Amino acid sequence: MKLKNFFLIVFAIFFEYLRDYCFINVNLYIEFLNNLNIGLNVFNYTDSLILNIIKSFEAKTLIQIKWAMSLFFAITFYFIGVLFSHWNFSKLRHKKFLKTHSIGGAVILSFSLLIYIFGKFMNLETQINFYYVSLELSHFIQSLLYPISFLILFSSFNIKKT
Repeated sequence: MKLKNFFLIVFAIFFEYLRDYCFINVNLYIEFLNNLNIGLNVFNYTDSLILNIIKSFEAKTLIQIKWAMSLFFAITFYFIGVLFSHWNFSKLRHKKFLKTHSIGGAVILSFSLLIYIFGKFMNLETQINFYYVSLELSHFIQSLLYPISFLILFSSFNIKKT
């Protein structure tokens, strides 16, 4: 295996961990703030490293930060796939992959948005279910599964049989 591929994989795993760590802790702090605001006596489970960074923010600001983090991680994992393709495929295969990877990501995000919007017109229970389906699709784009899935699918459809 090429050394640069090894480092790209380590980089990708690091960002997968970082994403989970950041979102889990921001969500814990938002839940803590919301429970505190309704008068509950709650314990803050947010990790102290993240807490030191976000403790002065309100819940609304943290939700905006989560949107920015979502965009950041989606772009990061998109470029991980692009970089791997660039390093390991011929120029022609890389261009084909880039097209497939980009269109596929846009389609998944579009479906996520459509499911979310469609769910808004349902009753509350169904609306929540639609929200979670939409959320899982957007999580897919913000994870290592996105470039890995597209690299595997692209490679399997472009293997020359001998």
